[in-house]
Amino acid sequence: MNDNIVLQTDEIISGCRNKLEDFCKLDASYRNYDLVRVEEDNSLTIGDIRLANRMVARMKPEIVQSVMNRAESINSVLAHIPAGLDLSNSAIPWVALNDLFRAALGPQVRAARATKILHKKRPHLIPILDSVVVSYCQSVNRHSGGDEASMMVDCLRTIKTDIEKNLDTFRRLIAVTNLKLTVVRVHDILVWAYSREYQTKFGVLPIWQRKS
Repeated sequence: MNDNIVLQTDEIISGCRNKLEDFCKLDASYRNYDLVRVEEDNSLTIGDIRLANRMVARMKPEIVQSVMNRAESINSVLAHIPAGLDLSNSAIPWVALNDLFRAALGPQVRAARATKILHKKRPHLIPILDSVVVSYCQSVNRHSGGDEASMMVDCLRTIKTDIEKNLDTFRRLIAVTNLKLTVVRVHDILVWAYSREYQTKFGVLPIWQRKS
């Protein structure tokens, strides 16, 4: 099975099956976050928000509450984004996504925290935009300006191109590993832990990959 992923930087991430299985075995985020079921509805709960802390969002109670205070606005936009919608779909509601990100962002809640919350509500559509993934996306398509929400939409467009280019491989990886991951989450993991963007940013392997 060819399990290599080719990114738009022409970087090849090889041996993706083993990399994914190692990640999910050794990194606690898979057990504590990915395996936790969240309703893909239009109602963001305080429990949904707190779950992001299992992905090292490090939100203090006052930050969690500040997001909860915006839940009505977030829920209103979620209603315009169908549950189960996949980023590889040809009809992505880009305006609604921009509105959703704008509603979720706030004091001390930027792209990484916002998407760690929203990914669980729309797991096939919204990736986790931590700094490494954003750095990769901007190395491909430099953000042309505007606010953070529009930058996040630009990142999704970049990731969508990667997914479309490697869609069959992503789907095979999910099938053969039997991991509870979506295609956008597989992309996140591979770019975050195994691309040269991670090495460029940190210069070391992720903690869970290091040999004791």
